[in-house]
Order: sequence, then C-alpha cells, then structure tokens
Amino acid sequence: MEYDYRHKKRLRQAWVEFVEAFEPNFYITLTDPTEPHLATMREKLGKLCGRIDRALLGKKFARYLPHERTDGIFFIEHIGSNIHAHGLLRVPKASLKEFDALTKMQWHRVCRDGKFDLQEVYDRAGVASYCTKEMTRFGFNPDQVAFTRDFMKEISN
Repeated sequence: MEYDYRHKKRLRQAWVEFVEAFEPNFYITLTDPTEPHLATMREKLGKLCGRIDRALLGKKFARYLPHERTDGIFFIEHIGSNIHAHGLLRVPKASLKEFDALTKMQWHRVCRDGKFDLQEVYDRAGVASYCTKEMTRFGFNPDQVAFTRDFMKEISN
C-alpha cells in the first residue's frame, strides 16, 4: 500500500475542524519518561481522567453523563521514546487555577516522574493543528488518538 500524504492531510484537517466544534477550554501536555509504550500511556490517561472526575464530582462520578465530566481528546506522540500526550479538554465548572493544581497533583500520582503543562485555549484551530501535527507522518497509528469517553463505562438508564 502506498503512503498517501494528501489523504492524511485531509484527515488531519477534519480533526482540526472537529476540535473547533468541540470547543475545549483547556490544552494539556503530559509526559511519561518511564514507559514509552502506547498502551501504558493510554492506561495512565484513563486513570488521570478518573481521578480528576472523582475529585471534581465525588466518588459517584461514574454516574454522570460524559458531557458533565472531563471530556476531551488526547493525541499521543513519539511512541517508543519521549512519549507524550497533547490533550484538548472541556471541563465544566473549573477555573484554570483550580484545574491546574488538581491536574498537577493527580498526574504526579499516576506518573510520578511525569511532567505536565496546562493552558487555557484561546485559538482552537491553532492548538488543534499543533496537536495533530504527527498525523501526516508515516506510521501514525489511529490508536494514538484517545477520547476521554474511551475510559468511561457506559451508563445505562
């Protein structure tokens, strides 16, 4: 199969448009210097989201609908070395100061040696373009995109 850069470029543009419509309020970068594996990073992202939701919503956080919880998308880069994730999150009822302190504490518990950087989103298209920059590269794996909803259990009515 031939590598089709144009197809990947169109796919990346669709992701940028999706993020613009999603309207995230926070942009986060998370590093994990200890385990450069995709599955491990995805597991840690799931744990982080659960810890954040528990801290914000209480121990029955799983009963909340996805749009009431930490909702977003992570783009995982540099699998195998210097692995890190860029996340675009929509967090209801959280200020930058509150969410920064909470995320720092919870990421340290999930990934002791990991680092993080949290910012408010002002330019959705710009930050989405940055987060998706590796999508056009040869070898990009669709599993490098993780929705926070992937980590949530289905709620039955």
